[in-house]
Amino acid sequence: MLLSWLVVCVALCVQAQQTAVKMVADGHYRGAKQQFERFLDDADEGEKGYEDAEALLLVCDYVLGVPATADNLGEWTEEHPLSQYAEVLRVFRRNLLVKEQRFDEALESFFEDEARGVSLSVPLAYPLTGLSDEACSYNNVLYRLAGEKLYDEGRYETALGYLEAGEKTRTSQYKQGMCYYNMGRFDAAYNTLVESASIDQDEMAQNAWLHAGIAALQLRQKDNAQKAFLSASQMNVSPALREQALYNYALTLHEQSAPTTVSVMEQFLKEFSTSKYATAVSQCLTEVYMQKKDYSKALDAISKVQTPNADTQADKQKVLYNLAFQQLNLNRLQDALTYATQAVALGRQDAEAYAESYYIKGDCNYRLGNYEQAANDLNTALNLGQQLAGRKLKNQDFAVYSLGYAYFKQQKYNAAITQFQRVLATVEDTSSGKSLKADAYNRLGDCFLNTRNYGEANANYELAKKAYYSYGDYSLLQQAYIEGLNGNYDKKIQMIEQMLAEYPSSDLVPKALYEQGRAYVLSGKEDDASTIFSSIARRYPQSEYAQKAREEIVNMATNIAIQDSIAAAQDSIANEVAKAPVVAAQKLYNAGQYQEAEQLLNKAIDEGIAKPYWLAKAFVLMSDIYRAEGRVVEAKQTLESLKANYKEDDDVKTLIEERLKL
Repeated sequence: MLLSWLVVCVALCVQAQQTAVKMVADGHYRGAKQQFERFLDDADEGEKGYEDAEALLLVCDYVLGVPATADNLGEWTEEHPLSQYAEVLRVFRRNLLVKEQRFDEALESFFEDEARGVSLSVPLAYPLTGLSDEACSYNNVLYRLAGEKLYDEGRYETALGYLEAGEKTRTSQYKQGMCYYNMGRFDAAYNTLVESASIDQDEMAQNAWLHAGIAALQLRQKDNAQKAFLSASQMNVSPALREQALYNYALTLHEQSAPTTVSVMEQFLKEFSTSKYATAVSQCLTEVYMQKKDYSKALDAISKVQTPNADTQADKQKVLYNLAFQQLNLNRLQDALTYATQAVALGRQDAEAYAESYYIKGDCNYRLGNYEQAANDLNTALNLGQQLAGRKLKNQDFAVYSLGYAYFKQQKYNAAITQFQRVLATVEDTSSGKSLKADAYNRLGDCFLNTRNYGEANANYELAKKAYYSYGDYSLLQQAYIEGLNGNYDKKIQMIEQMLAEYPSSDLVPKALYEQGRAYVLSGKEDDASTIFSSIARRYPQSEYAQKAREEIVNMATNIAIQDSIAAAQDSIANEVAKAPVVAAQKLYNAGQYQEAEQLLNKAIDEGIAKPYWLAKAFVLMSDIYRAEGRVVEAKQTLESLKANYKEDDDVKTLIEERLKL
């Protein structure tokens, strides 16, 4: 009998629980609460459904606004973290904390839930389906609170996501705008701050106007910046903010050369005579002309300051630099050099102006042909540039490029190679960058050509053609010239024909034709050479190569007339002529005068050593000079090039092999 009674009781408990669950689903929370309380009173704690009944009872308390429910929810979810209702109850708890304005606790719970991955963005399961909207109803408030807290902690990027998704209040809008501002998103910062500032007239609004103005300046929206600064300066809430706003307002007027510039600056000095901006504003009154790019008048105004402080000296240096740059752009090199020299003489007043003035000084000296001084100035500019905030000059690439040319003009080819390679390592692949890159490759080719490293020279000329096709005429012509130096006259002729076909309008056509004619002469094809030289004189009469071509025609005619009669004597003389500079250079080398010996050999080679044997001996001696000077790589390259190209079977081959073993 007792067992039957127990069965009936259990059945009634289960029925009560099921009824309560359905009442929750139907939204009858008060009745459901009574049923759950009855069930919990009658059931054992470990009984099936007991935990769920507790959870749903707390849901009813939440909906009905029962006191202390937030704390009860917190305790229950801590004790039952694995319950199917744990996540939703945590959400309800933080909602209650928001309602009760216990914001710190609400945020703590909110951040914990996010860390746990608690998300109730989809409809809740039965029987809580009707509470889906309620579960999310305070998310926008929590997002706002989270964003504001993170903003106060200086975590602007993280804060922004919450503020954008959260409830919109004046404070949150202001902080959202300041997040944009601190992240450099000035367009969004300006719009958001202006909207928040337009609501009231307090310190927050004043600060919003001030930063909206600064954001507009970053966007180069000077009119908007001016209006924002004016609005902030017209508020008397915070004297410090008004001071900064009025200062910026004066500067924007100054930049626009507005008629009221001077009066606003005077107002600033009257109200804020001890301001840290007072010196800058007083200097601006003398720099109105500078803002108009009338640097001469700006210099006159600054020069009238009887006791210039460091800031005034820095401004003067900047004016002198701008004058130098202006004159340089007008190609008034001497004037530009004078101003740049005066700027440099002021010392390191303004680090950037000081460094850039050295660059202009170096560029002027280069254009004026003072290559050694140019190299010194440009090196100084580049070293100073490394000390700037950006670790380089504004004109960094051009400074390195000009330095390479300054070394090149002094025939310091190894130093020039280093600089041109620096250019190639940093130049961007833009339209102007491609032309700069091609020119640098061509100059590298020239450097290697002048140091007799024909392989590297040829490789760089090839890279120049690929970098910028328009510069390929020079590259092709130089590659053809190398073929001629190697005695490959047919290849030289072929490459020049290719260059003439690809670049028929090139300024280098007269020179290319002349080189082609010379290749015909050296390969014994006088008739072809005569035809080429005649065409140069006819088609390009004003070119320097027209006169050279006429001289070649005369020389060929003279040679043909006398070559038969003096062939034997000429051969003997040619041998002595070819031998003489090599013997003389050998004596200089033996005396330890390596540089003089190298210069003598270079001159003889450039003018042409007619006998292959003595030409080869010259290159062997050149390798000895390089090795004596510690230029081992150049010595080896010279010998390997000679070995590859010298075909005679005599003692030269032995000399080459002996030296290659060293």
